[in-house]
Order: sequence, then C-alpha cells, then structure tokens
Amino acid sequence: MVGLYSGLTTIGITGTIGSGKSTVGTILKELSIPVIDSDEIVHNLLATSAEVQDLVVERFGPGVIISKPGSSAHQIDRKALGRIIFKDPAGRADLEKILHPRVRDAFRRQLEQFGKDPSIKLVGCLVPLLFEAGLRSEYDQTWAVVTDDTVLKDRLKKREGFSLLELEQRLAAQWPQEKKSALADKVINNSGDLEETRKQVLDLVNQLLTVQTAAPPASSPDGK
Repeated sequence: MVGLYSGLTTIGITGTIGSGKSTVGTILKELSIPVIDSDEIVHNLLATSAEVQDLVVERFGPGVIISKPGSSAHQIDRKALGRIIFKDPAGRADLEKILHPRVRDAFRRQLEQFGKDPSIKLVGCLVPLLFEAGLRSEYDQTWAVVTDDTVLKDRLKKREGFSLLELEQRLAAQWPQEKKSALADKVINNSGDLEETRKQVLDLVNQLLTVQTAAPPASSPDGK
C-alpha cells in the first residue's frame, strides 16, 4: 500500500450515528495511533470561527446563536442547528457546503504534520459522511463500523435521549449501514462487547502494519 502521505497509512473510519466510530477511535488511541475526529473539527469551527458563524447565521438566522453573558463573543447552538437541518434536507446541504471544505482542509493539514513524523505509521480519521461527501480518495483504506439496528437504536435512545422521530431523522440523513459496508474496504461489527470490537480493530491494525513493513520504499518522482 502506497500512502497518500509519505510513510503514512490513513484510515477513513465511517458509520452511521451511534454505530461506534468513537469506540474504534478510542481503541486506536490506546494503541498509540493518532486519531483525527471530524466531529471535533466541526465543533471547533462552530464555536470559534467567526467566518463560519457568520455564514451559518446568514443562512439559518439568529436563533442558532448562543450569546455569552457580559461578552460580545458567541457561538452556534449545535442542538438548535441540528433540529433545523435534520428536518430540512436543503438546509443540511447548505450547512455541508459551509463546513465540508473547511473540515477537509483541517484534515489535510493535520495529516501533513503527522506525515513528517517517521514514528507515526497509521492515522485514524473519523468521518461520518465519508462516502456521502465523496471523500473515499482521501484515504488509503476505509473502515465501516456497523451495529445491529436494534442495538444501534437502543444506544442512541440511552445516549442522546432522542425521540423516535429525531432518531429516524438522523438515521435518514446518512446512508444505510449496508451501503457503507459495501463500499468500505473493511467492516467492523460493533454489536457485541468492547473486547470483540477491540480484537477486530487490532487484527486490522496488524494487517496494515504488516503490509506497510513489507512494501518497498516509495521512489521519488524522478525514479531515484
């Protein structure tokens, strides 16, 4: 496998909401593998980027702003924004146009930095809409994390407190698990306990490291 970044294998990890992407990310971190989380990047953009905040307010109105008492600073109310976009596909598409290019640029900057460190061989990238956003070519390998539908919905109800309607809206905003699985290079089934998921992740990591070790060094553009 020839990495898109010199000496580095990038793993695009996707799955529907509640499937267990963060669990896989945590396991990778425990293995000392860096992880970049698109949700964290989005949260940071909505909380700190004046440019993004202005664009979001321009599109969705002042009702999505949280003002800080005694301060002119403000940030986007992600819950209020979520209630809007999950009922409005056009609004969701507009938000993605604002966020996706900036998230992609943030990923590339971080991966370029990781690529400069020869001790880093693998990087996990948590990207919920990896296939939906046409980002397959950004990664050397893709993993889809899947969970039994009953387990998935039960987890979401307990974790997020979603109503049945909210749950269905959020699941409908992403491609079905079966479609993501069919497109991914590897599939991790997160329906069981943590140890079962950890074993699957460890097996995949070992496979990648084995391939990476066996691969001949990449030649320079002039063939030297």
